[in-house]
Amino acid sequence: MKYFILLLLLLPSIALALEVDEKLTVRVVKVSDSKKTLMINRGTEDGLVEGDHAKFIVTAGIVARGVCIKVSPTRSVWSVYRLVNADFITNDSVMSIKITPAVKITKDETQAIVQEDTPTAVTGDPANLGIPLADGAQDLSAADSKTTNADLKALEENEIPASIVEKTKEVYGFLNVSGLTSNTKTDVGDQSFNNSQSFYHIGLGGELYAQKEREWYSHFSLVGEFSLMRENSQAHNGAAVTNELTEFGFGTNWHPTKLPSVANEFIPYLHFTFNVGTVKSSYTAGANAGEPESSANGGTSGFSIGGGYKFYTFKGFGARMLFDYYMRTEKYKEDTGGEVFNKNVAGPRLMLAISYRF
Repeated sequence: MKYFILLLLLLPSIALALEVDEKLTVRVVKVSDSKKTLMINRGTEDGLVEGDHAKFIVTAGIVARGVCIKVSPTRSVWSVYRLVNADFITNDSVMSIKITPAVKITKDETQAIVQEDTPTAVTGDPANLGIPLADGAQDLSAADSKTTNADLKALEENEIPASIVEKTKEVYGFLNVSGLTSNTKTDVGDQSFNNSQSFYHIGLGGELYAQKEREWYSHFSLVGEFSLMRENSQAHNGAAVTNELTEFGFGTNWHPTKLPSVANEFIPYLHFTFNVGTVKSSYTAGANAGEPESSANGGTSGFSIGGGYKFYTFKGFGARMLFDYYMRTEKYKEDTGGEVFNKNVAGPRLMLAISYRF
């Protein structure tokens, strides 16, 4: 549990939102024919969030004002409600945005009909080009801050990965099965013992992600798991042991360096779960005829802590690898011989699973 508390202490490392008047240099990735909808190459990783308002600025001054209507880690879509000069809003154009307070829009439906803009130089009052604004919102000024050459050079031209931020639920499964059998017999005499030498570990899990990636908890997800384990083995003298385990796990995953919605990239994560369950253990004597058969039932508790990588396609299909340290304590009730036993199981594991997000 102390490891889990340590993870929670690291929460301040998560980036906070942009404040009003902060600026970013951006590149327009796509723009609609009307110039009223555009996509830029900045997103939650740069501090943007759905509902942000901003001015779009070039060296000549302000060219538009809009609101963020959709955001992913590395891209965002903006609805332009005031267009000053459409000629500057084109694919691959570079400009800066300045975060502004939210602007009130008039509720008078008779005034809400807008005139579509065309990519020509704009003259006259910019208020005539978009949705009428409430009093006090006429604050666009050509004297506003301008984009510098340093801002332009800071722009990253690399392609940005896709995101599946809208897929907040995930199911995954892992399977480890062997179906061996064993036979033991002595060199003299006719004693022969047959037993299963098999093992299976079947697990199903679910993970829930945050819907709003701007929140401090967006790098964390909630995890629930269910596992069935059965192990059969046989000693050289025919003694047979069977252990059956049903286990439930609850915990969290932390994605410290990348948001968990990034597609087509490997996402590192840290993992912690607390596990509880039930166990049944039985023993058959084999050649030790004097040793009676026995069985016992009990409860289990333990934890898993480790890390690994996830990978998702844009369709939501994915895979994950986890390398963890697993510890389990088994506390038994009295067995058929009247004795009480406690058992500890611990060590490293490597787990592989396939998943689907929706």
